[in-house]
Amino acid sequence: MSITLFFSRNLLVVVRIALAAIWFLAASPFACHAAAARLNTTVLIVGGGLTGLTTAYELNKAGIDSVILEASPRIGGRVQSVRLMDGDSAEAHMEEYFERNPAVALLRELGLGQQLVPDEAHSSVRIGGKNYPYRGDGDRDEYLKGIFSEAEAAAFLKWNDKVWALYTNLHARHVSGGPLPPDLAALRRISFSAFVARDRLPEKVSEWIRVTVEPEMAVEWDKISALDGIDEFRLFLNTPDGFGEKNYHVKGGNSKFTAALAARLGRLPITNAMVTEIRQSAESVVVRYLRDGSSYHEAEAKYVVVTVPVPNLGRIQFIPSLSEDKKRAIATTRFGSYVKVHLGIAPAAARLWEKDGESVLTLLSDSPAGSIYDATDLQDAPADRDRILTLLVHARFAKALLGLSSDEIREECIKGLDKLFPGVQPHVKFAEVFVFPQAVAYWPLELGRSRFDELAAKLREPQGRLFIGGDMTENSHSEGAVLAAFRMSQAIAKREDRAIPAR
Repeated sequence: MSITLFFSRNLLVVVRIALAAIWFLAASPFACHAAAARLNTTVLIVGGGLTGLTTAYELNKAGIDSVILEASPRIGGRVQSVRLMDGDSAEAHMEEYFERNPAVALLRELGLGQQLVPDEAHSSVRIGGKNYPYRGDGDRDEYLKGIFSEAEAAAFLKWNDKVWALYTNLHARHVSGGPLPPDLAALRRISFSAFVARDRLPEKVSEWIRVTVEPEMAVEWDKISALDGIDEFRLFLNTPDGFGEKNYHVKGGNSKFTAALAARLGRLPITNAMVTEIRQSAESVVVRYLRDGSSYHEAEAKYVVVTVPVPNLGRIQFIPSLSEDKKRAIATTRFGSYVKVHLGIAPAAARLWEKDGESVLTLLSDSPAGSIYDATDLQDAPADRDRILTLLVHARFAKALLGLSSDEIREECIKGLDKLFPGVQPHVKFAEVFVFPQAVAYWPLELGRSRFDELAAKLREPQGRLFIGGDMTENSHSEGAVLAAFRMSQAIAKREDRAIPAR
């Protein structure tokens, strides 16, 4: 072999190896690409749920630019409408928006007011194995008459007046940021069930309170403080504004809400961007995130707003670390569970939950079927379509389902529904199952916690250029999500010497 031929062949091998190495490095998720240009903005928002989107929307009003980083492929977080196989919609997560919830004003501001479907706060209830159908169409006395005797109704109204006075005082102190007076502070040390028992209410009244409030909290009423229970139950109280609060759904799906917010933003959220590190300095914040599961990127801003659910805060590295108070607040937060099952049911089955031609749904039940909602009227579809029932199983009944397969959950829930409405089982056409082990935050009485305690306040306080907030830092519902967004956007606007226009 000639020297020329030897070097030519070996040179060709070297070139081939080099080209293969270049291709491998380029294709590898660990490729050492040239560093991408660092994203810069005034505010980085971690999480594209209702809190993150509302924060960006509010900042935009003050002329403050922001970028949202969302770990999942979609925006909306716990606002998630799903389209079922028959074309009907159902809510996988958050169900409704009560009247005093600032989300309702925001929905109207976004032009969705005409698409809001109102409903009364109260429902039919099942107490002691008996269904008590909803009566009165919002009339307090007519509703109470359908469940209670005159003496029982009078006992409830007397208790109601005491609780409303406590709530208004609590709300005023909480909004002002002042310390709680001794009578309210003491209610952080007893359970809501013990607080109700103090008044020796008739058993049916006490049970009605429990069956009404536990679906809201997704946990038993003896696990939370009296103060937290009062704050939850205010939705159902008789007040100067009426008997309970109306609640609203967006016809065709609540995801229209988050879509409308996103449409008002200057920049669309960046999805598939999982934040792994937040590093603060005196001048700025640098956020590292994994994009599309393959490459790391960095973004820099003056401020960072973290809106991820409290259980997910531990998946982010904070440099410097979160304060000890914040760590303790996170570690001592607990979570109520929901299992949600959407059932498609033949129209003929509707007679099973009707009495004298009137439906008993929505029905709150302390049973394996949970609370049963008829979502048919929320559809953009003809009324003669299959009925869509939603079973919201909560607290201990939900926990009993968590270890089961979807098949087993479906069968258990349908059996539970059939016990309430015998004969419904053969009419079920399909089921869609959603399981949320950490659905709703609560502050456990056994650990001395309350949503109104010092640790909860510390978690909501800024740490340098870092702000933490969401539904689980406030009160676990969409109300908390929007309140957190208002709190954080207003604080940043103040630091920037800007103003967010009042509504």
